[in-house]
Amino acid sequence: MVAALLLLPWPIWLLRREDPSLAGFPLAVHRGGRVVALCPWARRLGVREGMGLEVARARVAGLKLLPYPPQAEAAWRGLLSELYRLSPRVEALAPGQALLALAPEEAPTLPKALAEGYGARVGVAAWREVALLAAWASQEGQARWVGEGREGEFLDRLPLHVLRGVGLSPEGLERLRLLGLRRVGELRRFRPSQLLAYLREGKALLTYLYGPWRREVARYPLGEGVEVQAVLEPPAEAHEELFRHLARRLSGRLAPRAAGRLELLVLAEGLAFRGEDWPKRPVREEEEVYLALVRAFQRSGALGLLLEEVRVRAWDLALPATQEGLFRRGGEGLGPLLARFPGALLRAEVVDPGALAPEWGFRFRAWEVRDEALSPSPRGGLREGKTPVGGLPGPAEGGAPAGPLAGWRTVVAP
Repeated sequence: MVAALLLLPWPIWLLRREDPSLAGFPLAVHRGGRVVALCPWARRLGVREGMGLEVARARVAGLKLLPYPPQAEAAWRGLLSELYRLSPRVEALAPGQALLALAPEEAPTLPKALAEGYGARVGVAAWREVALLAAWASQEGQARWVGEGREGEFLDRLPLHVLRGVGLSPEGLERLRLLGLRRVGELRRFRPSQLLAYLREGKALLTYLYGPWRREVARYPLGEGVEVQAVLEPPAEAHEELFRHLARRLSGRLAPRAAGRLELLVLAEGLAFRGEDWPKRPVREEEEVYLALVRAFQRSGALGLLLEEVRVRAWDLALPATQEGLFRRGGEGLGPLLARFPGALLRAEVVDPGALAPEWGFRFRAWEVRDEALSPSPRGGLREGKTPVGGLPGPAEGGAPAGPLAGWRTVVAP
């Protein structure tokens, strides 16, 4: 059997999972100054995708308008890894949509547990397309089964609006309703050629309405990970030295890579607990790993218990990119660079340190300093002293020694 799991809209589901108090308010998520996701409550009150923030706030006075969660992608990968523990065949269709292959003994009980545990819509059928339609036809926190051999009967009773989840546009739904259609069974009486001619999105609906349906669910692409563990004899409560020890070992095994997600598995008093952390940027230094482990442990729910074993797994490993300098050592390579690109570097000449506007206090000129004038120090040859309005030092400020760089700072042309 195939189970389809829907956690939509994904950013809304994620924000409510992290802060359950948001469930009592209409909620919308924005990115780039526009609404990109919203809950059904906000939709009923008149908010729509693509709406400006000011318009959305004016439309609904109590609307909770939050930015798109930066950890959404990492959280989705983490949830897929949770589902992988239930089934080795887990296929992600889109953020918030996944398919699982179920063993015969799991089909009666596991879908209901998934629906209630995640607050998801779950559909179960022998075919993946039918299971997905069953999920769209169910309610949040509920699972819907379609018996093998009864797929046609299920589709014929299905309301047309359920096809919105698999590609039917609002305009297409309105066109079908103008024909007097209300059920999918009425639409299936059309020939495929008629459907393609009448609906612009008809090609996306053909497989769901007429087949061929598929049973196969792809295997979950389990990425590379690093794991360390600690066994406590006798069991003891969590303490700083334990996580320092785990962070030190994990950081040593990660180098030179960095981890985008940390997973903490805790065995305490005969119970298993799990916590995750998605850092804002990949971590590999010991202090960064330690802080991520503490956050993951706080989410695990094992605080105050006697720990027997702690296991840490680092996922989403990558080799961080580094930005090198323009030259290998200070004072080298400037001559060939200027010969090839004469306008690459400019110098700013201070003409009025006391100017009222910064742009009135200096002017740009072509670079005329020899390579020997550049200091190899990390400060790049800039002298000490206060900086006047305009961000540039005066020509004789602070008693700095005269020289080729007196009164000048390096500016790279845009």
